[in-house]
Amino acid sequence: MYSFAQRPHCAVFDEPMYGMYLRRAEVDHPGRVATLAAWPKDVEEVQESILKLAQSNQEVYLKNMAHHMEGQPWEWSAEASFVFFIRHPRKVVQSFSKVIDELAPRDIGLNQEWEQWNSIQHFPGPKVIVDSDELLSNPERHLPQLCEALEIPWRKEMLNWPQGRKEYDGPWWPHWYENVHKSSGFGPAKKLPQPLAQRHEEVVEACMEAYLNLYDNRLEFR
Repeated sequence: MYSFAQRPHCAVFDEPMYGMYLRRAEVDHPGRVATLAAWPKDVEEVQESILKLAQSNQEVYLKNMAHHMEGQPWEWSAEASFVFFIRHPRKVVQSFSKVIDELAPRDIGLNQEWEQWNSIQHFPGPKVIVDSDELLSNPERHLPQLCEALEIPWRKEMLNWPQGRKEYDGPWWPHWYENVHKSSGFGPAKKLPQPLAQRHEEVVEACMEAYLNLYDNRLEFR
């Protein structure tokens, strides 16, 4: 999201469906009260917010989470370009569990990503899966290829951003964004962690098939 926000005339929207998800799932996430107070709580509100951004910007980047969008209609976004970012599920579980220790496969989003990837294949726009670790191995080389696949012009400004809090951060930022606020560009991919606690490894295993299916369909960088 921070990378795309550096593109001239590009607005970004941080997890637009998070409010809908919190209301529907009734999960006790950090920042729940603030998010429900500030963020859209139905598809119509999300669409209205996106339309406002589109009226005053040439591009709009939506940073979505697959589990937020589970069971939601997608046809309103049929003309968009789609990029699905993936990581090994053990990395996702390890990161998520630092904030929320009790988690299930539905919290990670990889199973939903695979279902959603298949559900949008009839949409006319570009559709790309990117392995985040492969992107991070050489952002200067690989980001232009991602832009090419999405049929948008490459902008070198995407490689860096200012440190600190951003005005477009969602209201949950105090709980999740400490490390990214210290960054000013892409860092190296983290190593695959050692096996996690058994309850977390069970979540990893439950998401592995979906991850491998997504990986097999990824954009292969040159």
